[in-house]
Amino acid sequence: MGASNLKRFKLKFTKMDYSIIALAVLFFPLAIVLAAVRVLVTHRHNRCKGRNNRLFGWVLAITYGIIELLMILATIDDKDIESLYSATVVWGVIILVPAMIMLVIANKEDKKFGSLLQFYSNAILHRGLVQVEHIAREARQSPAHVIRDITFMFEERMLPNGKLDNGVVLIPSLHRKSEPFRGEFVSRSVQYSIGDTTAGPAPISRTEPASDPAPKSVECPGCGARTVVTHVEGKECEYCGTVIVA
Repeated sequence: MGASNLKRFKLKFTKMDYSIIALAVLFFPLAIVLAAVRVLVTHRHNRCKGRNNRLFGWVLAITYGIIELLMILATIDDKDIESLYSATVVWGVIILVPAMIMLVIANKEDKKFGSLLQFYSNAILHRGLVQVEHIAREARQSPAHVIRDITFMFEERMLPNGKLDNGVVLIPSLHRKSEPFRGEFVSRSVQYSIGDTTAGPAPISRTEPASDPAPKSVECPGCGARTVVTHVEGKECEYCGTVIVA
């Protein structure tokens, strides 16, 4: 899963959002109210902040366009151009400027949430953080926000299949990868019986070097004189009386 390289996040408008925008063309006061309600209900979700600002920005921009059109129609008969210009500037400051600001904020919120998703992905998949409290502390988010954000990532398949259980991120595929392969670290020095598959490791036998029974000339540790001694006997030095063993 390429969750470590998430694409630029931008939450799309739903049918309800498009309905509110269309309603702004027909009856903009009601559209503004519905957009405000939409923001109040969903703005607690990090993923919705960019979309909410974008929605409200478009509703205000369309509202400004409708008001401007009505003012133009109202001044066709009396041709009061100066009043039209003044009203255009006033309504532009009241409605159009806030609309542009909200659209700019929407882009920033989308980028901010995209960076947050990238942080969650790296923390879970690469750093092994699974406790919601630990993730929230490092992300500087509340645990409730982290739970909503990670749940969203599971729903959108930005993370491998898994779930949140009692404040812990559970992804079975990651646990399987982290388990060592059985038999991977079997020592090469252990040999098994080929004929009996139930037999345990064969005991390691150590072969002692065969002793050499031939006589050897050994130096006396007492006086340094050399004496011929066999491997199976000890001999007393004829000069100092020290027992010499080969």
